[in-house]
Amino acid sequence: MSITKDQVFEYIDKMTILEMSEFIKDFEERYGVTAAAPVAAAAAGPPAAA
Repeated sequence: MSITKDQVFEYIDKMTILEMSEFIKDFEERYGVTAAAPVAAAAAGPPAAA
């Protein structure tokens, strides 16, 4: 019997903040990914007129 996606979500819903933090850290290390959002640099526009 395989676990469904809904069962995974139900399990995650019941995690404490500490458990979730540890889970995310372990997930990132295991799969070589990060949950950090990329930061886009603002494009430079023409100088403002005086």
